[in-house]
Amino acid sequence: METPGAQSAYRLLDVLTRVSLHPEGITAGDIAKATDLTVPTAHRLLRVLRERGFAVQDGASGKYSPGPQIQVLAGEGVDRYALEELGRPLLAQLRDATTETVFMSVRRGLRLTYLVCMASSHSVQMYGEPGQQIPLHATSQGKVILAFLPSGVGDRIIDQLDLTRYTDSTITDTEELHRVMQDVRRDGFALSLEERELGVRSIAAPVFDATGAVAAAICVGGPIFRVTESDLRSRFADLVLDTASKLTAELSRIRRPSIGADTLLPID
Repeated sequence: METPGAQSAYRLLDVLTRVSLHPEGITAGDIAKATDLTVPTAHRLLRVLRERGFAVQDGASGKYSPGPQIQVLAGEGVDRYALEELGRPLLAQLRDATTETVFMSVRRGLRLTYLVCMASSHSVQMYGEPGQQIPLHATSQGKVILAFLPSGVGDRIIDQLDLTRYTDSTITDTEELHRVMQDVRRDGFALSLEERELGVRSIAAPVFDATGAVAAAICVGGPIFRVTESDLRSRFADLVLDTASKLTAELSRIRRPSIGADTLLPID
């Protein structure tokens, strides 16, 4: 049973569902026929989806296919097993080169989830466990993922975050976090300078999938008596960016699986 007065919303969702079921692309005419809409109405709704990143249109064929926002909301840009399998050898090399703990994480709703953690050989080290969830705003990995989400998406997520203060260095102002995102996009990496835990510094770089959407973050960090901010911005930055670039290249060879209507999940 449909909710009275919500016909426009139902139409938009019907078009969105139809697009999501056709990763190979579908024309506006076919969508109109499948959803019992006029072609002009289908074009109008598709334009809305395209403007918001839920659909992309091929310039040559005119067909519409799922946009990056569908994967963003689903939180499933890349198969997590593929990320782990391809990422572990590269993360091991990064850990050995820096002798510090390394992480690979993905966004899950409004939190960051550790996917892989490889501990440093030092007795005093950063620590984390796979599956552990941590805040986006107070971590280098969370900030780098937010910065490289599709245009406007990261900003909307930031506006929903509970900017809890963990240390005196934690960013707790929304406008300041928006400004930091500009710096991250300019530099290509994000830092955390004792923002979630005192005595710890880290740096993270984004990993992109075959469509160019940010899929994960790679991070290396350690205690402040062993890792300076200068270390992060120079030697560590080069190593982390190189590792992220190599994993991005590996992921570019993987075709993204088809996305059906049952994978459309809200940001939770």
